[in-house]
Amino acid sequence: MHAAVLRYFDHVARHGSIRKAADALSVASSAVNRQILRLEDEMGVALFERGRGGVRPTAAGELLLRHVRETQNEYQRVCAEIASLSGAISGNVRIIALESILARFLPDIVAEVTARHPKVNFTVLTVDPGKIAGELRSGDNDFGVVFIDHRLRGVEIVAEFQTAIGALMRPDHPLAGSRGLTLTECARHPVVMLHDRWLLDPIMAAEFAESGARLSPRIVTNSIEFMRQVIVRGLGIGFVTPIGFIDEIRRGELVHVPLTEPGLSASRIGILVPRHRRLSPPARLMINHIRQRLTDFGSFLAAPTREPIKRPARKRRRA
Repeated sequence: MHAAVLRYFDHVARHGSIRKAADALSVASSAVNRQILRLEDEMGVALFERGRGGVRPTAAGELLLRHVRETQNEYQRVCAEIASLSGAISGNVRIIALESILARFLPDIVAEVTARHPKVNFTVLTVDPGKIAGELRSGDNDFGVVFIDHRLRGVEIVAEFQTAIGALMRPDHPLAGSRGLTLTECARHPVVMLHDRWLLDPIMAAEFAESGARLSPRIVTNSIEFMRQVIVRGLGIGFVTPIGFIDEIRRGELVHVPLTEPGLSASRIGILVPRHRRLSPPARLMINHIRQRLTDFGSFLAAPTREPIKRPARKRRRA
């Protein structure tokens, strides 16, 4: 099988459409279709299920797709290894990350690495927590900087850091002086929720069943930046780790109060690599930089340090 044919096959699987794959490859749809049919004839099995909405890999197609992507990744890794023999590190690093990490944490690291190694290129994609497993299994990405979940399979944790899901709010919020909060206590106030709340849902269900509380978000969003803006404006409490809001917390513009539920107070962020993946020199370099930066932030991530806000004592009225 030729590399060009496998590249066509990979693009069709990635786009779910022969026409869209042909557009991405800048070739005729008939040429792509012809190569796929020839590949299926050579292998003696259908590689795609064809429907009105497009195409998707069959079980045999999934097996071939895994082989194709592993082969492509290995080729890129070897090219990077060969380039590094001359002392220059080059190649592409593909990373998935939580939006808070991607937007507020990784840009400085990418800038540092680029300044020292200008031939390193980056593909950095945000991922919803509920889609982490699929993205790591896909074989497309070198590693992820994401929440560690015991349900994840087929990954190796090369570094991990303790953090806490907490309630994020303005310093003048009535709960801002607390050392710790429960979800039930937070539910009495307006709340801003992220759309994907895979970590919170089971814990909220258990706690609210016992306390009888009910959480009705004022605002739901899939954007960390939008969440930050509305919390700064005093529109509600958000439930997040401090990493995406380090600057605001340090400046005293926002307060992060750890939630006391065990599943939230002992969360972990990790650098996760798909098992059996051989990392290229630029991927290893990037992991080392991220590990060092997270280590530097370790104590802050685990337990944000701040003094509780002292509210003035109420004057007693004379009888």
